[in-house]
Amino acid sequence: MVPRTVFLAAVAFTMAWPAVAAARPQGDAKAARDDDDDDDDDDKPAKGKPDEPKPDAAKPDAAKPDAAKPDAAKPDAPKPDGDKPKPDAPGPDATAADAAKDAGAKSDAKAAKPDAKEDDDDDDDDDKGKAAPSKLVLEWGGKLQSDLRFRPQNVGVTPWYDGRGLIAGVDRNQNLFGLRMKGALGRVNVKADIDFILYGYSRDVHEFSDLTRRERIDPYRFDVQNLYLEVEDLFVKHFDLRIGQQIIDWGVGDQFNPTNNLNADDVEDVLLFGKQQGNFMVKADYWLNEDWSHELVLVPIFKPALLPRSAELGLARIDRIPVLDDAIRRRLLAENSAAADSPLGRNPTVVRTATPDLPDVSFQNMQFGYKIGGTVLDQDISLSYYRGRHDFPVPYRNHVSQDTTKRCNPNDASDCINSTLLNDVSLMYPRMHVYGLNLAGEVGWLKHISEKIFHSIGYRLEVALIVPDEVPHLTIQRDPISLGGFAVPADSNYLGSPAIYENRAFAKWTLGLDYTFNEHVYTNVQWVHGFPDEFGAGDFTHPGYVVGAADVPADLPIATKLGCALPEGQSFGSIVHVDANQCAHEYLRPRLADYLVWGFDFKGFQQKLLVRIFTIFALNGIREVSYDPNAGELVTTYHSMFTKDGFSAVLYPEINYNFGNGLDLGAGVLAQLGKEWTKFGDPATGGTIVWSRGRFQF
Repeated sequence: MVPRTVFLAAVAFTMAWPAVAAARPQGDAKAARDDDDDDDDDDKPAKGKPDEPKPDAAKPDAAKPDAAKPDAAKPDAPKPDGDKPKPDAPGPDATAADAAKDAGAKSDAKAAKPDAKEDDDDDDDDDKGKAAPSKLVLEWGGKLQSDLRFRPQNVGVTPWYDGRGLIAGVDRNQNLFGLRMKGALGRVNVKADIDFILYGYSRDVHEFSDLTRRERIDPYRFDVQNLYLEVEDLFVKHFDLRIGQQIIDWGVGDQFNPTNNLNADDVEDVLLFGKQQGNFMVKADYWLNEDWSHELVLVPIFKPALLPRSAELGLARIDRIPVLDDAIRRRLLAENSAAADSPLGRNPTVVRTATPDLPDVSFQNMQFGYKIGGTVLDQDISLSYYRGRHDFPVPYRNHVSQDTTKRCNPNDASDCINSTLLNDVSLMYPRMHVYGLNLAGEVGWLKHISEKIFHSIGYRLEVALIVPDEVPHLTIQRDPISLGGFAVPADSNYLGSPAIYENRAFAKWTLGLDYTFNEHVYTNVQWVHGFPDEFGAGDFTHPGYVVGAADVPADLPIATKLGCALPEGQSFGSIVHVDANQCAHEYLRPRLADYLVWGFDFKGFQQKLLVRIFTIFALNGIREVSYDPNAGELVTTYHSMFTKDGFSAVLYPEINYNFGNGLDLGAGVLAQLGKEWTKFGDPATGGTIVWSRGRFQF
């Protein structure tokens, strides 16, 4: 565990920099820089931006033309109020390109901006330096958007006795109306970003009475991203306070932000990767000068990540036993396999329920964060600390019971089961400390070769050191079970509560470069270490793996299969205990994996046509572990990312055309590729989607 004194010493060091910065001449660029936490803060006449400075390096020294931020690719209105614009979709509106390009435009004149800011919904930069309004000033805008998506093939369909899966056909048929409003009066600012979503069809009509309920037949929801009140210069000059529903973004990475934990992730819509949920917060900013600020945020109530419908397909995979101890994990796999198909009968295991236990609404469960940020030698830097919870759940208790009802496949009378072993899982959200570092800027050596040919290369580095505050242990509670005459007694703590992950600090990071070739071509590349849903130590610096898929080989002798399931020292007739490793066959991937993220934009036809390619490649490959009876030991076969068993990627081509006057149309494919045990071949990702979209913004 990292000593807190190390972190506090680093904070003390950076707090000394404002005095150095104040002694340096301040150029016009400091007053014209884009606000990256909150666009409303641009109204401040004498202060810089409150949140994470976005890398001006993302722009060439000459002001980037509108082509760099195509209308078809602009962030949707209304936009969350974070450090970077939260786009409507990583494909349609936010791939690796947009967040970098929306970071700000720094020209040789230090004041030039693109003519049109792609209707980024927060044109507060224009108000920079203006006096506070003496009468109420209101700005508003919005959008209408229709999405139609298709799934070309079935995904993750489970056996008939479990009945889960996503079928080929229409995946999404929804309409959205978004409204954005900002107001200012004196030192008081207000903001509202609200989306109304009409789903288009219902999945919740199960009973006749549901036909009488409009909300079941025609379901809808409201998505409130921002709804807050802010007061500038409260009590003392340069102290601002904001209260209400808001999105605060501390990270400089493009859509991958390990230091950004104040808002819960919103991955309900796979095309909106990088989106976060608004939450009620109290945010206080104190400005040391126009470059440096302190920020303190209190989040009273924890909000969990919003998951996609496909997430339950991962839950249904009983072979992915989330236990750190290899021997216990393989023993449980052998038990499930023996119960499902053996001389004991067919007694398959299914996950019946998974219940998240949200933290109590208490003082102890409040989240908070602190950040100091500013500029050193024209490079943006910040240090942050977050105390809260990981917003993706992990299991900590499993209750096993038995449904003794005999059932047969309705489509095949010969396919029958004797009983079903039901698992009821309880989930928790582990507490953690996150120490963050963000750096962003530009590398200008290419510009010195030829300003007419080359521009500066933008860079961004975001690192999070995560220290788990607790390590969940899986408590297995089992009712009495009968398997073909073999009685399994009840147990309130079966196998001694094995750990889910190590009690060890680990790091996530994003390292990215971006470059604008000209008004038509832009590219962005990132090395991402650890996806948002990945948690716990285990990477190329310290081995640790999760199970992508596992089974007991079908060609093993039945005595071996049953012996692997027996506890040590126990027998069943002539069957004796066998080391569970002899039944092992697992596909493993790192607990924290590495990914290459690459985005490419091309614009033509007077900047109206956008062709974009967005890709993610899993770099680590897959380790296949199996038992070699000849060698008498486990052997590991490595499948690299260039093999069919180790390859996993996201390919996201799209095309968009801006007709002007706020109208654009787009279409594309989100292809998630790989075997079922890989990151993107996992059925829990939802598979490949073909999408189309029409949008009008005003």
